[in-house]
Amino acid sequence: MRSPRTIVTGILVILVGIEAVSLIEQILAPDVTAREFSMQVVLSTIYQFLVPLSPVLILLIIYFWVGRLILRLLSRNGLSNSIYIRFHSISRFLERLPVSWDGQNVPLLGSPLAVLLVGMASACILAIMAYRPDVNPAGIPVGADTSAYIFWVNQMLQKSIPDGLVYAFRQASNGDRPLSLIIPYVMSGIFGVQSDATVKFYPLFLGPLLVVSTFLFVSLGFGDKHTAGLVGLMTAFSFQLTVGMWAGYYANWLALAESFLLMGFLLRWISLRSKRDFICTVSLSIVVLFTHPWTWDFMLLLSTSFMIERIVATHDFKLMRAAILFVAIGIAADSVKSFVVGGYGGGRAAVDIATTSIGLPQLVAFWPNVVATFVQYYSMLLADSVILGLAAIAMWRFSASDHDFARLVVLWVAMASLPFPFLGSLLQSRIIYLLPIPLLSTGAVLGLQRLGQGRTQQALILLVILLFSANHALSSMFQL
Repeated sequence: MRSPRTIVTGILVILVGIEAVSLIEQILAPDVTAREFSMQVVLSTIYQFLVPLSPVLILLIIYFWVGRLILRLLSRNGLSNSIYIRFHSISRFLERLPVSWDGQNVPLLGSPLAVLLVGMASACILAIMAYRPDVNPAGIPVGADTSAYIFWVNQMLQKSIPDGLVYAFRQASNGDRPLSLIIPYVMSGIFGVQSDATVKFYPLFLGPLLVVSTFLFVSLGFGDKHTAGLVGLMTAFSFQLTVGMWAGYYANWLALAESFLLMGFLLRWISLRSKRDFICTVSLSIVVLFTHPWTWDFMLLLSTSFMIERIVATHDFKLMRAAILFVAIGIAADSVKSFVVGGYGGGRAAVDIATTSIGLPQLVAFWPNVVATFVQYYSMLLADSVILGLAAIAMWRFSASDHDFARLVVLWVAMASLPFPFLGSLLQSRIIYLLPIPLLSTGAVLGLQRLGQGRTQQALILLVILLFSANHALSSMFQL
């Protein structure tokens, strides 16, 4: 009679085989129809079945910090309080869920650099898949906003270099995203190709950049390169890449990558108080401003709020001068962009959102809006219930940690949750796009793999999750 360990190992081997076969099927035959039986159809059916869980899971992720706060407030009344007892029971259950942030000695993560390179290569492969000749024989640009970027870059190429730069900083999209246009513009100039080619393959740069930036965020802020490698790999298969491709959110995508670097240097500066790290933090903030002002608004508030939280928690008021300087430089840079350069700045973006997009009517339609966010936009690419579920598991544990890294991540999510009920579906989706979901899900992945008995089972558990994510990301590319 076989032992339970052997049976579990066998089941895991079967699951890895199913995922691997599905991945190979998609690579070799991406046009398999739903009427044909295949592993990819089976997995797609499972994914569709789980989609309705996504609205609930995102609310758990962004409001778990409120539950933790309520639990702390109720604890002051003692265990006799029946409400507290119920909350405490739920908390004890959540605390038992497997979560870990220790990537040391994890099978398959022995070489962080190798894992990072696999993540970068995976991001490149996914970006290419949407333009495979058998999938997209006409080479039609992928992404709702891609045609606009092609037009803007083409206009820049038809002008002299100074006039092209002026066009990017003032005229293209009202000058709100000049740095996101300069990159494909420079690529066109270097390689001598048309704007449509450089913009179509812009994700070949953006995908690996996002993977590297999340790796550096964890490495700089948390100090564990093994965990950072897995975060980078999970990012390569995340909806931040697939939605970025589907919608052509190149400026938002680039700004998100820059923001992870910004937050990494912010954490290291607070820890080491190095002038160089502070200069990097300020410089990256300005870079984000000239890439995507809406993302800059959020990151400026997040950075400033985190500094203030650290000042209050540590009573280290030397940080106050740095926080004031950071905000002053940001406001000055925004003023230069708006009034000197003549572009669309972060201040104007914030005012426009506050006056035209936030309101009580959206609060009344809160639940329908959340559901629409997942089922009506981006071909349901946001509705990755497995990854959202893993992130929800980790978020509860993160919200109890005293580590600076965890506090920043919790504040990141908490700040996103505040305007969330007052926004329409489209803006809710942009909020979700900015969340560090791959990072949170990595905590649960590391926790789950530790449930395996022995390194073989642990490696198989990790492979199942990674192959599932890769399958979903690849199938998403064929829907674009």
